[in-house]
Amino acid sequence: MRSKFFPLSLLFIVIFLPSYLFSQQQYLDVDDIKKEWKDFTSFQRQELINYTMFLYNEGFYERALLGYFQYLYKYPQDELESAAYYQIGKCYEKMENWDLAKNYYNRLINSSDVKSSDSNAAKYQILYINFKNRMFDEILLQTDQTKDPYQLIFRAYAHFEKLEWEDSKKAFQSAESIFDHGHYSKIIKPWYKAINTAEKAPLKKRTPALLSSIFPGGGFVYLDQKKNALGLISSTVFLYSVVLASSSNQKNEEIILAVNRQTNIPLDSGFGIENNNPSVSKNYFIPKSMTTKQKNLAVVATPVLLALGLQFASGWKSVNDIDDANRKLVMRFTSRVTNKLKIERFMDYPYPEFVIK
Repeated sequence: MRSKFFPLSLLFIVIFLPSYLFSQQQYLDVDDIKKEWKDFTSFQRQELINYTMFLYNEGFYERALLGYFQYLYKYPQDELESAAYYQIGKCYEKMENWDLAKNYYNRLINSSDVKSSDSNAAKYQILYINFKNRMFDEILLQTDQTKDPYQLIFRAYAHFEKLEWEDSKKAFQSAESIFDHGHYSKIIKPWYKAINTAEKAPLKKRTPALLSSIFPGGGFVYLDQKKNALGLISSTVFLYSVVLASSSNQKNEEIILAVNRQTNIPLDSGFGIENNNPSVSKNYFIPKSMTTKQKNLAVVATPVLLALGLQFASGWKSVNDIDDANRKLVMRFTSRVTNKLKIERFMDYPYPEFVIK
């Protein structure tokens, strides 16, 4: 016996099945499937790029690294592979992991055309890392005989940090000539003034240093060696204090009298007696106590000689430290200049961008 609900179910299927079937997307062929999945993966790729760059720009370099490595894994031989390597190097650079940063910059150099902007950008970043780590000789070696204006800028900075004024000026002049642009001339111009100032810097002289050493710590004060000056002054004060404290052996005791008061004499080594008899003058009074002093030349001479020796040694050291003091003086000046005229102002060269164009 048929169920009484069968006609109703059949009616439901007839009405709703066609609408359900036509509501589904129909794939005409394999190309349609490929296109849809291509759009889907393209969206994923774009999202990965955007999110990774967001992490980098916000300073989350470790998390950004995961994004770049994930991109290289998912999209090998992609058009943004060079940019990914560059950004990985930048992340390690920001984290001050210099060796790994150089490693990925070198990967970019090896995988790019020698004269391409991508390769040049990686080379500039390696020079920048060397500059940050004060590897000036390495910079000069890498930029020897170069005609690249950006490399010449790094070379000029390296010469300046090494106090090689003339070579620094020549490198800046060469870079300005090759740039041949008002913008670069404007930011290079202050360097010529800084170099001229450094060349004419008032340096310390040996004669004033020696004359200043007449006073304890004077030579060190002249050389701006404050710690040495303070140490010498403190030592000198201490030694002369010892001299003052130990210049005499003082006794203060009561006088012991003999049994016979008619022949009383003070029994102390410091009391003077004429002809083995005490004075019998009516104005003579026997004191109740007596103080004696005895000087010890050995105790006095030792700290004095030490103080004079320290003063002589400080004068000799002040004269011998002139060159080092002048170098430190100029180095402080160069540090102020490079902090004010930062090398980053010149780092406007093109680099591989991690964006879909």
